[in-house]
Amino acid sequence: MGKYAKPSRAAKIKCIECNSPVVTTVDEEYICVNCGGTPIEPSIRS
Repeated sequence: MGKYAKPSRAAKIKCIECNSPVVTTVDEEYICVNCGGTPIEPSIRS
């Protein structure tokens, strides 16, 4: 985990495919920091 930025290391959500941290973008999307996948999508889009 040391290779990721501190906000990424504190992520409570992990990618299912590669077990890397998943972070929230400024567009309020969830992106894996390693593979770039979107394992979670918000249920309500505003």
